[in-house]
Amino acid sequence: MAATNPSSAGRTVPSWVYLTALAAIGLVSRLPQLFSPDLLLDGDECILGLMAKHLAEGRDFPIFFYGQRYGLAIVEAPLAALSFLMAGVSAVPLKLAMLALWLVGICFYFLAFSRPLGHRRSFWITLVLVLMPAWAVSSMKAWSGYLTAFTLAGALLYVLMKTDAHTRVRYVAAGVLTFLIYLSQPSWLPGLAPVVLFLLWSSRRLSSWLSYGAGIAVTFVATMVILAVWLAGSAESWTRPAAGNPELLRSIPRVLEQLYVNFTGAYFLRSAVDPGPITSAVAALWFAIVVAAVALQIYRIATQNYLLWSHLLFAGVATTLLANWILLDVRDIRYLLSINVLIVFLAGVEFFDLVDHHRLSLQRGIATVVLIVILQAMSMVEFAHFSYMWWANSSDGPSEAQTLERVINTMRSNGATQAFSTNALLQWQIMFYSRESVVARWTAAADRYPPYIREVDRALAGGERVAIVGYVGYTGGLERLVRNPQAIVDIDRKYFVYIGADRRVLDQAGFRFAQ
Repeated sequence: MAATNPSSAGRTVPSWVYLTALAAIGLVSRLPQLFSPDLLLDGDECILGLMAKHLAEGRDFPIFFYGQRYGLAIVEAPLAALSFLMAGVSAVPLKLAMLALWLVGICFYFLAFSRPLGHRRSFWITLVLVLMPAWAVSSMKAWSGYLTAFTLAGALLYVLMKTDAHTRVRYVAAGVLTFLIYLSQPSWLPGLAPVVLFLLWSSRRLSSWLSYGAGIAVTFVATMVILAVWLAGSAESWTRPAAGNPELLRSIPRVLEQLYVNFTGAYFLRSAVDPGPITSAVAALWFAIVVAAVALQIYRIATQNYLLWSHLLFAGVATTLLANWILLDVRDIRYLLSINVLIVFLAGVEFFDLVDHHRLSLQRGIATVVLIVILQAMSMVEFAHFSYMWWANSSDGPSEAQTLERVINTMRSNGATQAFSTNALLQWQIMFYSRESVVARWTAAADRYPPYIREVDRALAGGERVAIVGYVGYTGGLERLVRNPQAIVDIDRKYFVYIGADRRVLDQAGFRFAQ
């Protein structure tokens, strides 16, 4: 069993040249989104943005995503806070901070796979990953933990493949990184397990296993101590992720749909968003590659035509899909983000094996890679029109951010700096885009950051003017509950604002209050 032969010619170019090119292409390819009038942070991104704002102001130092005991935030929130200090609190600095973290991970993957594949081949495969539609939007999403896990996983592979480093230190570091990945997003671990276990086994040393275990144990103990001291008494609003899938067979079609939508990169939580035609074609290509990879693995095993990295990466793909299918009932598309690196490098290893064994000519091989890169680059341009909202925007109308700012200004100009949101997650967008000049809460009596709920409820109890805000078409019958329905303001047929709500109206509208 041998890996694809590295290209010796690729070694003549310094690695920093490849790294610079990957980072530059990664940034330029995201500019259409960053300058798009459709750019609008979703609710979860706004939560992390608020966490970063609190950190930049010295008000808080979040370890996990607000309201959770998972989703490590001590990487993404400080990066975003630094970006805010340099460029102000807004959407683009937050996106750029997340993209910077993702590009660090890209560099780690390139360096890690340069060991078995060579610099040139690793560059072309990593370039395909950079332009993959699955990461078009997600590479800049401040979801707390996902991009941290992506980057830490690349660092883990780099550390384990850096065979010229001190063995014990290397494996201790690998253990530390493994536990940090678990704290960030455990969904990355099933795919890493086959590669990590093989590299540990191939060391032929018990000390490697012990060092790796020591790294995990030390990080676990340190984490427990930090949590016990830092987060004492703050667990009242924390939630834990549910595990287990009670309908395995019936969920298979949904898992396959989840995989395909993941390849499009066009989704919001568990809902697909219509991708562009080129993006759809590229996603179909990646789905076909997965199907072909299954057949190819069967062929390799049947004919004993083994290829080490093909088997390892395919095992990672399989364990990721199995873990997602068996352990999770909710089919959020982002739960499969971890599979994309494995599939791209699996395809790359098999592609260059075809070239090495002359089943594919070098000229046709180059043409194939160039075609995929061009198609994916065109897909990136299509994402300039990406929007997870259901309404259509006119080319000469206000941007999404401008419309939301009109909502905020409507409340402030009418003396309402506290609001009740009829729609989940909208409250976070209002608070982030208003820089907390308007504080909002949802219908539930408890939420991820309890001080916000207490502030809004205090304003209501104190007789201050409060607003009800939500999406047009989702008023919950508010026009029948208030005495003056004509006072419900329509903002661009997207949002509504009602100023002067009282406790009677809020109770009837379904808002709940702590006893």
